[in-house]
Amino acid sequence: MKKNIINLKRTGKKNIYLPIPMLIVQSDTGNSMTPRTSLLLLLLACIICTAGCTIPFAPDNQTVHSPGTSAPQSVAKYKLTIAQPENSAKLITMDTDVYNTGEVVEFLITNEKTSDLSCTREPPSFSVRYQSGTGQWVTRMGEENPAPGNTTTLKPGKSTPPYRFVTTGWAPGRYRIVTDCGVSREILLRALPSLTPVTTPCPSIANTSPYIHVNPVSDQYADEKFTIAGTTSLAAGEELRYSIFAILPLSGNVTAAKMVSGTLRVSGGSCGTNTWSVDGLVQVPGDYFIGISNNANTVSAVKRFTILVKERTTTAATLPEKTSAPGITTG
Repeated sequence: MKKNIINLKRTGKKNIYLPIPMLIVQSDTGNSMTPRTSLLLLLLACIICTAGCTIPFAPDNQTVHSPGTSAPQSVAKYKLTIAQPENSAKLITMDTDVYNTGEVVEFLITNEKTSDLSCTREPPSFSVRYQSGTGQWVTRMGEENPAPGNTTTLKPGKSTPPYRFVTTGWAPGRYRIVTDCGVSREILLRALPSLTPVTTPCPSIANTSPYIHVNPVSDQYADEKFTIAGTTSLAAGEELRYSIFAILPLSGNVTAAKMVSGTLRVSGGSCGTNTWSVDGLVQVPGDYFIGISNNANTVSAVKRFTILVKERTTTAATLPEKTSAPGITTG
């Protein structure tokens, strides 16, 4: 006599149960089957019940061609084109023909013809070649002469998915993208600008005596602020003394009295040449001299300059204030 007992076993998923038949078979003699036979029948029943609930795995060699995922997406921030040797280059669509080394190059093939475009591989592939110093084209990436495979046909107006490759470590120069669709396009890689500032070496200067130079002073106008500046070989921070003298209008002699005097500090420059400057204004037109020297008065320089009458649309008669110097201030 045969009895079927069905147990409900939880699968781990919510509210889903699988019936697993437990078969207990008794012979007509009343002796039950051996435990080994019962176990084999139980395993067979489980396999039969669960065979329809499993999904077979895809073959290991099954891949999806996705040219657009081989490199980061290209974002061209500039659009530059170069002359192409072949008219078919227009079938390779790109944002720009000029890239910096290390950037991502992105392109796609678009059939802009009125007839089909045949490619010797499925999906279409490409290689990149660069032009050596001798003018020869040498393969940089991809196969130089790939074996033909299944043919791909691009209908008019149709395009391939985007292709991308990274140019990190590539030398600057001219490169050519060659596709198995019979079209190619050339690009130009340029070196990245140097992030390190270029420093010009200081010229070699023979040992010279310390000096102070006064830059040429153009004609200035009365009551207008101007700057007198110059260069010196004296060290930055060293104190200089300056004085301004007036030239007597009739005799042309320099007055013995200083009109104004003061001190200033040397500012740092480059290659051993430092700078100095002083700002001021002169109220009285005429010719003047500025004399400047170090504290020891062993290094000095003199320069003449002229103060012109300031042109005014209206004049007002005002009495000048009594001062010890004829209207010269510096600071």
